[in-house]
Amino acid sequence: MKIDIFPHLNEEEFSQLQKISHLKKFTKGDIIFYEGDIPEFLYYLIHGVVKVFKTNFSNGRDITLNYILPGCFVGEFAAIKEIPFPISAEMETDGEVLLIEKKPFFNMLKGNFKLEWEFMKLLASKIQKNYEYCENLVEKNAKKKILKFLRDHEDLFFTLNKNKIASILNVSPETLSRTLKELKEEGLIIERTVIKVNKQKIQEILEDMQ
Repeated sequence: MKIDIFPHLNEEEFSQLQKISHLKKFTKGDIIFYEGDIPEFLYYLIHGVVKVFKTNFSNGRDITLNYILPGCFVGEFAAIKEIPFPISAEMETDGEVLLIEKKPFFNMLKGNFKLEWEFMKLLASKIQKNYEYCENLVEKNAKKKILKFLRDHEDLFFTLNKNKIASILNVSPETLSRTLKELKEEGLIIERTVIKVNKQKIQEILEDMQ
C-alpha cells in the first residue's frame, strides 16, 4: 500500500505509518461511522464522495450537512478533541478511505515537527475547501460553479448522477442540464467514444470570470 498524503516522510517514518494504516474499500451507502461512535481512526478520503449528516431522532430523518470530496479527512476534529463523533458519515459513491490508527499516529506526531507540519497543512487544506464550498453555495453564477467542478473533479462528474451533482453545487437539475448542453456546444465537453473535458479551456474561462 502506498501512502502519499505525507510526501516528505523518510523511509523509516513511511514504514511506521504503513504499519498503523490500511486502505478500506466502501460501496455506495456504506456507513463509515455513526454519530456517537468513539473515534479509533483518522479517516482520509482517497476516492469517492462522502455525505456528512445528522439524524433528527424525534422523526428519524437525516439532515445532510456537507459533502466531502477526495483529498480530505472526515470527522478528524472528533479524534483530535477526543470526543464522540457528533455527525455520521456515509459513502455517497463507491470509494476508498485510508484508515490511520489514532493513538499511534498522534504518538508519531509528538516531537516530529515535519509530520506535524504536513498534518496541519492537510487540515488547513480542508478548511480552505470548506470555504470554497460555502462560496459555491452563495455563488450566483451557475456556469462558474459547474466549470470549477469539472476542472477539479472530472472523475466524479462521470461517477455521480446529475441530480447529485446539482445538489452538491446548489443548482437546480434543470440549470445543470442546460449549462452542460451549453458547455458541449462550446467544446468544453467533448462527446465521442469517450466523453472528455477540456480542462485547459475551462481554466482560461474561469480566469476571465475573476
